[in-house]
Amino acid sequence: FLLFALYRVCGPYAIVLQAVPFTIAHFGKPELETLSCIFGGSVFGYVAWRTRSFLYPFLIHWFLTTITVLFASGVIG
Repeated sequence: FLLFALYRVCGPYAIVLQAVPFTIAHFGKPELETLSCIFGGSVFGYVAWRTRSFLYPFLIHWFLTTITVLFASGVIG
């Protein structure tokens, strides 16, 4: 929701700006995961902006998390 409010004021910079709280929300996770959120948050922001919906970034995040948990728990792979 931050993306669309910021976009009116900041234009395309809003995509990067909304990645900051996304990254902060992942503090405390493994370092690589937190660092990858800088890029991932921007990608999710871009997808949300292009589709005008948070549904697709949500589904992508859910899928990636599910696959990661399944690999980490040894269910697959």
